[in-house]
Amino acid sequence: MHRSPSDGPHAVVSCGSLRWSLTPGETLTFGRGADHALRIGHSPQDLRIPRFAGKLECRADGVLVHNMSDKRTLVVQTFPGPGYDILPLMIAGTHPHPQVKVVVTGDAGTYAITVDTRRLGPRTAEPDDQAPERDRDRETVGFDRIESMSRRHRILLSALCLPMLTRSGQRANVPTYAELEGILDAHGHPFKAKTIRNGLDELRSWLTYEHGVEGLLGESAADAGGPSGGYVQALARWAVLSGNVTDLDLDHLEASGRPEPSADGPGR
Repeated sequence: MHRSPSDGPHAVVSCGSLRWSLTPGETLTFGRGADHALRIGHSPQDLRIPRFAGKLECRADGVLVHNMSDKRTLVVQTFPGPGYDILPLMIAGTHPHPQVKVVVTGDAGTYAITVDTRRLGPRTAEPDDQAPERDRDRETVGFDRIESMSRRHRILLSALCLPMLTRSGQRANVPTYAELEGILDAHGHPFKAKTIRNGLDELRSWLTYEHGVEGLLGESAADAGGPSGGYVQALARWAVLSGNVTDLDLDHLEASGRPEPSADGPGR
């Protein structure tokens, strides 16, 4: 596993618990073959995954995705969508999307590679002294991973984002409360729809008032018509773009039982 550098422009590539950093000019190849740094579809053998499925080429303004297969199509999911396909032996770029997911579908399952280019743009040592303080704050506030988030809230947030991060096309939607109930129950968390709704309401208020995340208030669950409403879509988009739900969080969604409440934090 490669760790991201502490400074300098770079893109971050992740697949499950594995993580790489790419600086402009560097490449990362992926596929079933043993000669790739990022291997997918090899354990167990998934013959639908090409030996050389693709290559990620880091540029100063984004990442080029090369489809190296002459038969299989790569699907690129964007946040927000819609995504796009990269046909065999074709190339497409991530720009202007700050984060995308490259999806390779095999017989045994779907393999997803996340490409995050937010650290790739030009960086300055000091903010512009002439810029208003509130405008400088607005550029970054709320778009960092919040480690103090309770385990219960992280579970609800991960379930909310799971279809977006693991599916493509119209199926990569924000689930309804009933669908969330099914997702959570399948992963060992038997929350009821009302509990899920209350938990997400509590979470968006906590994020807004305690961490300054904008755009999560203004609609009640009833007014928004459930998770398909605007505020929940905004919550899911924020969670993905800010790194508060990642492939690793989806791996952790599986649990043996429901977490116990605690006074350490909201919903912990």
